[in-house]
Amino acid sequence: MLSMSPQTPNGAQGNPPISYVASPTSARSQTFKRPASSDDEENGDGGSTRPGSRRSTVVKRACNECRQQKLRCNVQQDPFVSCARCQKQGLKCVIEPNFKRVGKRTRNAEMEREMEQLRNRLAMYEQGRANHMPMVSTPQQQQLADGTFSAPGTIKVDEDDAFLQTQHQQVAATSLLDLRSGSPMMHSLESLRLPPAQVTELFTEFFDKYHRFLPFLDPLRQPEEVLTKDNKLLFWAIISVGARHYKRDQGLLNRLKDPLTDLIWKTIKGQTNHHVVKALCLLCYWPLPQHRTVMDPTFVLCGVMMQVAIQIGLHQPTHPQDFSRTKVRLQKEDIQDRLRTWAVCNIVAQTVSTGHGQPSITLYDNTLDFKMDDEEHAGTLPPDIFVRLRQEMAASRINKLLYSMNNNRFSEGAATTYMGLEADRLREERGAFDGVNKELEELHHCAVSLHLHLYSFFNREARLERRDDLVQLYWSATSYLDRVFKLQRDGQLIHTPYHIMQLALAAGFALLKLLNSDFSARLPSDGRQYVLQTVEALRKSKVETNDLLDRFAEVLAQLWKESSRGRSLHSMSQSPVVSNPGVANMFNNNVQAPQQQQSGHRRDSSGLLEDPLGLIVRSRMSMSVVFDCVWRWRESQVSGAAEQLDTTVRDNPTNPDSSSNSTPPPGLIVENPAHSLPSFNPHLNTLSMPAQLPNGLASANSYEFFDSVSWMLEAQDWNNQYGGVFTNDFGS
Repeated sequence: MLSMSPQTPNGAQGNPPISYVASPTSARSQTFKRPASSDDEENGDGGSTRPGSRRSTVVKRACNECRQQKLRCNVQQDPFVSCARCQKQGLKCVIEPNFKRVGKRTRNAEMEREMEQLRNRLAMYEQGRANHMPMVSTPQQQQLADGTFSAPGTIKVDEDDAFLQTQHQQVAATSLLDLRSGSPMMHSLESLRLPPAQVTELFTEFFDKYHRFLPFLDPLRQPEEVLTKDNKLLFWAIISVGARHYKRDQGLLNRLKDPLTDLIWKTIKGQTNHHVVKALCLLCYWPLPQHRTVMDPTFVLCGVMMQVAIQIGLHQPTHPQDFSRTKVRLQKEDIQDRLRTWAVCNIVAQTVSTGHGQPSITLYDNTLDFKMDDEEHAGTLPPDIFVRLRQEMAASRINKLLYSMNNNRFSEGAATTYMGLEADRLREERGAFDGVNKELEELHHCAVSLHLHLYSFFNREARLERRDDLVQLYWSATSYLDRVFKLQRDGQLIHTPYHIMQLALAAGFALLKLLNSDFSARLPSDGRQYVLQTVEALRKSKVETNDLLDRFAEVLAQLWKESSRGRSLHSMSQSPVVSNPGVANMFNNNVQAPQQQQSGHRRDSSGLLEDPLGLIVRSRMSMSVVFDCVWRWRESQVSGAAEQLDTTVRDNPTNPDSSSNSTPPPGLIVENPAHSLPSFNPHLNTLSMPAQLPNGLASANSYEFFDSVSWMLEAQDWNNQYGGVFTNDFGS
């Protein structure tokens, strides 16, 4: 037999290399010879080994995980360093000499056997529970720890322990089923973990109670499909909406806030699609509850939503290729989904603009320019979405024609005429389509109508007997509140979008102003109950204690209780009257208050208080009445009262119905009863302010010092910011 020593390379001349007879063994060894790796060179002597000597280094082995998957492994044995794959995936990198790969079929067979055993044990337990048996099994004898046996009934398993044991078994079975299907057992978002059963329940909660207000998602789509095929943000957005009033875990939404907020900005920075736009629509329509307006990102997210939608080409749903770097081939269903998402995006953007008193950021281009009498156009979108789109297009039109330039756009009487024409147009479009939820259509119709008639506060007509627009405003506010109260009676108000409650707040403050003016004589006497019920509805619709709805409700309750209609129904004059001697001089043209003389600030020439129907804050469109009333509430507080609002809302909410303790005896006329709220300044009436603020701050365009979203209900030091103007003039 020939020697197996290799031939010497580069042999000397005259000594030809020895040739060997090719055999199957040598051929196979040459074919499958493993090339030397860098690790082999490191373990050896750097290539200095003589060709004729046998290698003294140990053959490199892959770690267990890489061998199981048949993947290349760069583990280092001496000194030991884990391979890159195990480090990346967080696996335990070990090398066992006796490790053997386990085939997938064998592993799956073992899992199936274990699952079958767990199912049998679970069935036995459920059968025992059904028969009211406290034990998991009923053997004649049970074995003790020392190997002996006890008589029947000596050892009993506690029912709670048995239930807990079965719960662990059920979790184990679910885990195996999830491993079998390839899906994760728990849905995680940072430290928050939800089991699949709870996720399914939250999805059901969303589609049963919330989705009817904005029906643009597919209710048949499973949560796993939304998570894996659509977008992770959409998955958690649906869960956040479903958790707003989730009774089984009331603290879930609070735990979800921070990780969901981080996910929002992380998703926006990455690659987006139209499912991300859907998620932002939900988060703007049902925003996460906030306790401070400065922390509310809804208006910012609304702008991001519109920009992302335009960036990915939703405004051109049939031409996605023009906005993508990769080839995009869409089916007809995909195009319809993109068009529906673009329509909903504009609906949500308009409602957010209306609720925050900001200009419209919508884009009603040719894509959404549908005609009412065109059946083909009307059938492009679902009926509910089509009707909502028409209503919000009307709201946008009202913004641009009435509120954007309310100073010089209309001559005297022209604005009232336009309001009548627009109201007639809204009534003509109402109820024109079949297959629409009529209750919700009426609710949103009344919301747009209220948005229109709130312009009455900008009307410059001085003669109250000619103010028919104020009568229309009263009926618009009460009609809208009637539908809101009906939703409350039906248990659906807590599931409504946030802008519904924002407009309910505007209706309540509008009634507050109307009922505390000389115009109240032309209004029905039931307006008081509307204000009281509005406060109750706002408080019951809150998502969390002391959220913005809860705080606004407290402000409305305090203003109503301190107003003339709230304090007394027996006042001869319904206009607020300030009878305190320290402020009575404001009605005198010739005498200035001592505080004014000391501070050097002078009031206007008339020295009269303005009409309660007037607005100081006039730059927030239809929501100006809300901002105006909150401004007056702030100025009527004594020092430090704004900081106490949190405590008041949580511990001692104001009861606006003060008839029990403020109704005077029969025959006694009360003009200005003593203030009952300790936080109110007794020297200032809450609904009457000077007709002109110092330094020209009362003009319509002079409120740039207001942050658009952060000034309301916040504790700020106005005295330090503006040189004590407000403190000295208003006594707060």
